[in-house]
Amino acid sequence: ARTPGGATTQRAQRAVAMPTTQAELTDASYRAMPCFHCLGPNDPAIYCCCRPACEGFVNSCLLPFLGSACGKCLIANCFGPIYHCCDKIQSRDEYASDRPAGVDSAKAVVVLTIRPVKDVEAYKAAFAPWAAQVQDSTPGVRAFFSFMDKKDDKMCLQVAWYDTPEVLAGIAKDPAVEACYCDNDKATGAVWGNRSEVARAALADSGVSYEYGSLPRGFVKNAPHPGFDSSLYPGPPMIWMSKRWVQPGCNPKIAKAFDKVGELQYYTAPAFLSAFEYSADTNPDQLWSLRFFNDYEMGMVAHFPKTLLSYVPTRVLFTMIPNLKGGLGAEFPVALCFSTKKDIDMSIAYNAGNKAYDQHYWEDVIGPLPDMGKGMASPPPTGPSPKNMRRSDDLGMGSPSNLSNLPML
Repeated sequence: ARTPGGATTQRAQRAVAMPTTQAELTDASYRAMPCFHCLGPNDPAIYCCCRPACEGFVNSCLLPFLGSACGKCLIANCFGPIYHCCDKIQSRDEYASDRPAGVDSAKAVVVLTIRPVKDVEAYKAAFAPWAAQVQDSTPGVRAFFSFMDKKDDKMCLQVAWYDTPEVLAGIAKDPAVEACYCDNDKATGAVWGNRSEVARAALADSGVSYEYGSLPRGFVKNAPHPGFDSSLYPGPPMIWMSKRWVQPGCNPKIAKAFDKVGELQYYTAPAFLSAFEYSADTNPDQLWSLRFFNDYEMGMVAHFPKTLLSYVPTRVLFTMIPNLKGGLGAEFPVALCFSTKKDIDMSIAYNAGNKAYDQHYWEDVIGPLPDMGKGMASPPPTGPSPKNMRRSDDLGMGSPSNLSNLPML
């Protein structure tokens, strides 16, 4: 079983050491760890060559039970308390924030901006060439694009991935683009990853009211992690951003639960580049959420597999879902997805709750497509391909959760 990064117990000292440096993320010792046995190039979890049967069992047999009053009662009064008790016994509440899957290890900054524009066509004409120039000429900019909001065609959505806050601070404004923005108080945004003073200062004069919130949790992987490699995961990525409600007073509980889920998903889904959340500034019962996948199978599916032999679904179901307002049908003031139509359609077929997100297809993008693999000339030199890794987290037995109607988790 995996132990929390930074734990000082005897159990942690006896356990298999987790990678603690960027070099260890690509060497053979990490990629040949016991929880990553090779199964094949398209196996995002332990399905034991029976993926259709595993997914069919989850969808057809467990779904009715998990949605029943009996199932909800067992989660609240049995399964959930058992998980929390085991976490205490196994010191899983001792995760260090500077472990690879911790918030302090994040170097990159991911920014969502929502702001009104005066003229849509003028904005598109100004933003597209500027965004292409910024992404092409700046090594640390991996995504820099925009869409028009489907709910308000005068509102633009902008998303950017900067490898460091310093890269963000070095981006100069474009006068033609700035002239397109409305001068009002409706411009808002969210910031995930490295929200240092450098990042905050760089965004302070933007005219946008960015939320930084509290209780940050999760991870942002740093290039050259194998998950960025375009020879393994050619993209384009699938990006899910949302602001969602939690049960009254439950943000601290879901923060702790999410951190434990992220510790598993960091390793079990190599193309899952970021899972990051924080409690919102505007309402103590809301949170901002980011899920950034560089591949459908080895990112989206691997981060939440429908299999009997993964702790990820059960941990999410028993410790996170009860703290979300609406439970399996979580409620979203903001819900955005940026992807290919094919990947979004597959995500909805895999998990019907994903229909709650506004769907933005790359064919309509304003600016360049994200280039997550830029600067990575070749695949990591040693060890098996990340696509051949077994996605099994703790290799423990556990029941799969109801994935047929869950929101993106």
